[in-house]
Amino acid sequence: MAQSSQVGASVDMYVMIIGGTIMLFLLASGIIIFMVMYQRRMLEHKMSVQIAETKHQQELFYSTLEAIEDERIRVARDLHDEVGASLGLMRLLVGQMPTTKVPEIQETNTQYKQLIDSTIDNVRRISNDLLPQGLEEAGLAFAIESLCEKILSISDLDIALNIDTNVTNLGNIINLASYRILQELLNNAVKHSGATLIEIRMSKESSILKIDYADNGKGFDFEQAYKKKSLGLKNIETRTKVLKGTATFETQPNAGLKVRIEIPLIH
Repeated sequence: MAQSSQVGASVDMYVMIIGGTIMLFLLASGIIIFMVMYQRRMLEHKMSVQIAETKHQQELFYSTLEAIEDERIRVARDLHDEVGASLGLMRLLVGQMPTTKVPEIQETNTQYKQLIDSTIDNVRRISNDLLPQGLEEAGLAFAIESLCEKILSISDLDIALNIDTNVTNLGNIINLASYRILQELLNNAVKHSGATLIEIRMSKESSILKIDYADNGKGFDFEQAYKKKSLGLKNIETRTKVLKGTATFETQPNAGLKVRIEIPLIH
């Protein structure tokens, strides 16, 4: 009878030990699950805060760029409308001055005309640098077509330009950046590449503006040019990065140049 009681007590003890172990295991599991869930929630909260901060910074950044571009537009208009008009009137008045046979006066008159003409050209150049002609009024496609026509008039290049009809309403910032990127590429082609043919395509796919450029010029060693801090490459890369985009260059000596620009569109 006593032995039976001892066996019963041993069983109870084992049950208590096993039960206590199970309880401790469940408690530990609960604590672990709680900590994992807590850390997961904290991580999700941190990520949501970072996303919100990034979005806010991006919106602030674009607002700042918009303000800068608005100021550039205002200055360009003032230069063209006010300063340009005043200089044009001044040139007209000097041209209508009575003729004289006095050499000193004739020479001074000629110098005034040359100075005014030079100043008018400089004002036009500065105004166009601030806001390319036709970009705001007629849109990006028109401005790029005008740029290509200008390049064709001063070079022996052939340019195949293809702009999809959906490349519209991109906003002043992206319009100007896209124009400047192509302007840099075309200027480099005229000055350095020795190309005879340039192909340009602009398209808009899945809220991304894609600019594909290719020429059959002499090409170059990209790594070497980049290490030398080529201003053309740096300008293109910088303008693209400012808009959170990417610029990919494919070139080598005697193999031409291909460039792919991708810029996310923010609405």
